[in-house]
Amino acid sequence: MEIMKKMITAVLGFAMAVSGYIPVSAENAGNPAFDEFMMDEFREAMESDYTTMHFTLRDYAAYGIEKPEPVIGSAAWEDYEQAINDTKESLAKLEAFDYDSLSETQQHDYDVFKFTCERMIELNSYPDYDWWFMPSEGLIDNLPTNFTEFVFYEKQDIDDYLSVLESVSDYIDGALDITAKQVEHGIFMTDGALDSTLDAINKFVARTDDNPLIVIFEENIDAFEGLEESEREAYKARNREILFSSYIPAYQRAAERLEGWRGTRQEGVSIADLPGGKEYYEARTKFKASSDKSPQEILDICTAYLNTEIKKYISLMYSVESDDLLEDTVDITDPSEIIAFHEKNMSVYPEGPKVRYKASYLDPAVASDGIVAYYLQPPVDMIEDNVVRINGDNVADVNELYSTLAHEGFPGHLYQITWYLNTKPSMMRSALSNIGYTEGWAMYAEDDAWSYSGMNKYAIEFNRINTSLSYAMNAACDIGVNALGWDVEELGAYLEDIGLNSSMAADLYDFVMETPGVIVPYGAGLAQFMTIRNKAKSTLGSQFDQTAFNEVLLTYGDRPFELVEKDVDKWISTFDPSQSVPVEEEEEFPARPLSPWPFVGGIALAVIAVIGGIILIRKSKRRDPFA
Repeated sequence: MEIMKKMITAVLGFAMAVSGYIPVSAENAGNPAFDEFMMDEFREAMESDYTTMHFTLRDYAAYGIEKPEPVIGSAAWEDYEQAINDTKESLAKLEAFDYDSLSETQQHDYDVFKFTCERMIELNSYPDYDWWFMPSEGLIDNLPTNFTEFVFYEKQDIDDYLSVLESVSDYIDGALDITAKQVEHGIFMTDGALDSTLDAINKFVARTDDNPLIVIFEENIDAFEGLEESEREAYKARNREILFSSYIPAYQRAAERLEGWRGTRQEGVSIADLPGGKEYYEARTKFKASSDKSPQEILDICTAYLNTEIKKYISLMYSVESDDLLEDTVDITDPSEIIAFHEKNMSVYPEGPKVRYKASYLDPAVASDGIVAYYLQPPVDMIEDNVVRINGDNVADVNELYSTLAHEGFPGHLYQITWYLNTKPSMMRSALSNIGYTEGWAMYAEDDAWSYSGMNKYAIEFNRINTSLSYAMNAACDIGVNALGWDVEELGAYLEDIGLNSSMAADLYDFVMETPGVIVPYGAGLAQFMTIRNKAKSTLGSQFDQTAFNEVLLTYGDRPFELVEKDVDKWISTFDPSQSVPVEEEEEFPARPLSPWPFVGGIALAVIAVIGGIILIRKSKRRDPFA
């Protein structure tokens, strides 16, 4: 949750990745004291939370880290103020450094750490809006993932696992007490969101002997070498005892108390309408979009991107020779083979480290309805082995499986994260997360992956635009409703302004009310990456090189988009503008003459007929099992 001192994610070689942009060897030596400060901050973060430490590092002792108490975490109202004070202290130490004494890499680390601290101070200033039981992002959906993905490196890890499992009951009770205070202040999630959370609870507690926290634990115990048979049986019995006497009853208590708060949120009231809601959601939008820009500025970027894509879509729909061409599909169905296919077709990306990966389907009992798939980042000291999980119930067809695995694997999360970790960044940077960048990159990579899918050109463009429109549209509507306070009529007017029909405004309004902020990193992240790329292509013309550009994006890892723009501008400045020849892209799908843009009549209805359902029912490709 947001009460952590810093946004550390429990996610997430030797040779430095070759960079044609800014060779590390060309940097000044920097300030050794800064590196020591960052390492101290990393150790402190790891020692403050066991689950974060376990998923971040395999060999924590090698970094001088003392193992914290093996519990799931802390959930208390006073934690928010403590988190603010701790983060302000870290920020003051950071700002005491002379920025000019730092190397270029250190300056990036400084800027990213400062951005993260500022966002955490802002978010923790609004504890009423840190909703622990939201669907997809909340405890109920994400706690099981902590346990099903928990790796036993040594025997002590099994004992620690059981200790963490046993601590869940108190953790949930603490989260419920926080929620009770929020309700006292008149702030709660919508009834629709509540229904989704209660459904997830019911689905999980209904599983007894076949509960995934039993099945997967026992599989892992049987596979663990060095245990006596009596030890295996004792561990299995203890796991069952905790699950049935503590863990599941805690879920049931949560369901009862949450149901008692039904109706607390007045229907049709967005976050922007609640006390302090606009101010909170501005902070949330900045964090989710990885940007210091205002919600209006981020919305403007999304809108400009949508306008471009909708024009392309209309051009396509009036040029397609036969509707059957749009139904073309990729010819690979096995997940591991699809990932391998993506890996072999990365001609416009710099080479990354050699890694292994395994793709498998999730047990339905722990597969959140709001997740299509996720990439489980490896420990930062063991990046070779990577895992992708797929929620089969949320994958509509082979084309969606293809794009999903581009998002989670190559050239998406798996590639971007291991590429950066292979450059041996500071440990603190390897554990910080800028979700707008990471999800935006994965959407950017997914967008590109359609180009080598082997389908006909109409189907490629059809699938590409459908995907990008779905997420950018949801992000724009989310910001408009929850940050700017649009009502249904204003949302409908926005849809009409960009050339779509307003008939879906009510459904979109309900969707972004129930899942505030979930889609923003995907849609806003994609729009920002595309805006930066289009600027570079327009400026450099014939000198633009996609591979070199992608390396600029990757260098220095996930970071706020202001830093990405700064790095791209620096890269552009290394070219001689007199050598740039403008390149006019051929219009592959020239539209036949029609009525002037914007189209608000038949063509708008045609677009809605194709993409409206996707906008409303497509699940987000979230990779956030440890929120």
